Amino acid sequence: MSLINSTAIPSGATAYELEQSLRFNQGDSPYLSRTPTSASNRKTWTFSCWVKKSSLATVSPQHAQSLFEAYIDNDNRLRLYFDDTGPLSFLARVGASTTMRMLTNATYRDFSSWYHVILAIDTTQGTDTNRLKLYVNGEQITSFTSNLTYPSQNAETPINSTNAHNIGVGSYGGSRYAGTYLNGYLGEVNFIDGQQLTPADFGETGDYGEWKPIEYSGSYGTNGFYLSFATSGLLAATGGTVTTDGDYKVHTFTSNGTFTPDISGEVDYLVIAGGGGGGNGNGGGGAGGGGGAGGYKTGTSAVTAQAYSITVGAGGTAGASGGSAPTVGANSIFSSFTSTGGGKGASYNSSSYVAGGNGGSGGGGGGNTPYAASGSATAGQGNNGGVGLNSTGNGGGGGGASAVGASGTPVGGVGGAGLSSSITGSAVTRAGGGGGGGWVSNAGGAAGTGGGAGGAGGANSGAAGTANTGGGGGGSGANGSTQGNGGAGGSGIVIIRYKFQ
Repeated sequence: MSLINSTAIPSGATAYELEQSLRFNQGDSPYLSRTPTSASNRKTWTFSCWVKKSSLATVSPQHAQSLFEAYIDNDNRLRLYFDDTGPLSFLARVGASTTMRMLTNATYRDFSSWYHVILAIDTTQGTDTNRLKLYVNGEQITSFTSNLTYPSQNAETPINSTNAHNIGVGSYGGSRYAGTYLNGYLGEVNFIDGQQLTPADFGETGDYGEWKPIEYSGSYGTNGFYLSFATSGLLAATGGTVTTDGDYKVHTFTSNGTFTPDISGEVDYLVIAGGGGGGNGNGGGGAGGGGGAGGYKTGTSAVTAQAYSITVGAGGTAGASGGSAPTVGANSIFSSFTSTGGGKGASYNSSSYVAGGNGGSGGGGGGNTPYAASGSATAGQGNNGGVGLNSTGNGGGGGGASAVGASGTPVGGVGGAGLSSSITGSAVTRAGGGGGGGWVSNAGGAAGTGGGAGGAGGANSGAAGTANTGGGGGGSGANGSTQGNGGAGGSGIVIIRYKFQ
């Protein structure tokens, strides 16, 4: 089977057309099959399709070209098909005898024409002729051969059973019957569960008297479906946590994974690295600096049908009181886009002072001259950290995605603000810098959005950066012989979205 562009049925004034059809090449034994997971309305339903034949069937009746069928067993089956000489036929058996039968007097042998076929059944109707209706090109067929059989009232058909429902082939003896494969094209296939509909639901008369399709706008019921066979050119993909925002699919990665599109296309991306850890202060030498935010990259990129490894950077570790210095955040990666981990806040470990570190955004400086210097940002990914001030003993705030960290006066420096993105459908601000720690009685600096607040003076510790925002950790407070711990940097995130409809 193959998809074929079709311009045989023009849109006219309604701007709706049968854009593509599915080619059923009889020699390839093509068919479509679906087995409902649960039974539904077996008395009332409608099948509609557009069909263009490529040949006549070879032998009747078993070797007829089938459009639609449901098969339970040989004594319980239903089929809509073209017979060998070209009439449109419908046959249903419920039990050992034929309970429904239509064979049109008209024949359909024009291989250049599209035919719109509708079979509409409602066996609850009191009048037998209303229980079974067949339409071609908008007109109800009323001329049949002599063996016409209408269903009895409230009779159940094999349709909507939990057995195989096939398009393009018929079954007999428990298997698909070789001579029943369709040879031609199908388009705009609709199956409506629970309603007996008319041609006006699927088509209309054009300006020149031609019958043409319109889009069906009603409900499909429990087991209903629509097959347009259209290829939109829009990609689909796997990986991460997938949500929908209007016309967009959104893939969110909060840990390492793989993003795999099925075709080439275009995606929007947001890549944020892990935030830097907040610095620990020196009880006799000033408070710690706030960690810088993880690098922030966003934009649009072409992708192809391949697997893209996704790396989500971890947040940097916090500086420990009287012990180890903080660490920078880890990088986050999507395709060729790498966001750099946030710089660590200035710190004092057991023997040395360490200035604020470089990163996506720079770490804040410490509250003492030996380590007051702040870290620098990576171009295009963030901002520098704020300096620490010996005069106040307060640490500087870590840089954020949209603003530099503030200097440490008169309290710990405020972390630089993050950036807002609505890539998921909701506005969220991420990648804020951590606040600088406060000296003695001074308060720690507030966090940039998504960062961690700095600790107040004394032994207060800085707050951790918010997870999956790339926020910097807060610097610790310090007072005399006491100091707290810095806050850990927040982990990064990778978000990818694309239009899917």
